Amino acid sequence: MKSIILFIIILSITGCYLMEPQDPDFSTSTVITKKEIKYMWAQIGQDMTKEEVIRELGDPTDIQGSEDVESWKYVYDIARTYGIVGFRRSDERVWFLSKPSF
Repeated sequence: MKSIILFIIILSITGCYLMEPQDPDFSTSTVITKKEIKYMWAQIGQDMTKEEVIRELGDPTDIQGSEDVESWKYVYDIARTYGIVGFRRSDERVWFLSKPSF
């Protein structure tokens, strides 16, 4: 009987030790928020390279092209919106932006 009580006490202590309080500022979710989307797009500037844009926004959802411009589309399901970055073909740098609207 004593060993059963001791076993229960050890399990209780172990369980309490493993239960750490959640940090409200820490999220394990991979879903991006509207605030994060706005911040990411605020980092995009004229004449950035494709590599710099990928570093800030990630890979585009879709790529369209014409003779002079290559357009990258970024779709955000959570906000039901999208943004477009246009690159000049001549130097492959940002030429125009159409930021997502919220």
